[in-house]
Amino acid sequence: MNGVVLAGLLVAAAFCDWRRRKIPDWLTLPLIAAGLWQQWQAGSAWTAWGGVAGAFLLTVGPVACRGMGMGDQKLLMAVGAWSSWTEVYLLFTSAILLCLLSIALLPRAWSRLRYNLQKIAIGWSAHRQLWLPGKGEAAISFPFAVFLLGAYGIRQLSPLAGVAA
Repeated sequence: MNGVVLAGLLVAAAFCDWRRRKIPDWLTLPLIAAGLWQQWQAGSAWTAWGGVAGAFLLTVGPVACRGMGMGDQKLLMAVGAWSSWTEVYLLFTSAILLCLLSIALLPRAWSRLRYNLQKIAIGWSAHRQLWLPGKGEAAISFPFAVFLLGAYGIRQLSPLAGVAA
């Protein structure tokens, strides 16, 4: 049941994030509560709370620096509510690796990235423009939910392929 709920959550969030670069609260907040309730009923409430807390701690830095939105943070917390800290950590790191791989494979992002990295050499104002950008000025804008869905898919398919995950 948890896998079906997580897959549905991630597909809906990826769709919203891809189209609008925003994951709505009406999607994430009820699923955090439902995940905590379901885990409590199953007798593993501490596992769920660990997943929620771990997701929050993993994403508080990127959210504070505006490298990630609060919708991404709440989405990862919802994943934690339905799973565990271990699953959250593996999905988060896998999604970040998929983001980095897509940067390497998308040459159109290279020029924007190079431009913004050159700004770093200038000083604090460049730092603010890269890490604390205004709306529409981010160096690279990726829908994190899409990569989180990809990481979840890889994680679910790896046992079928005989790969240790």
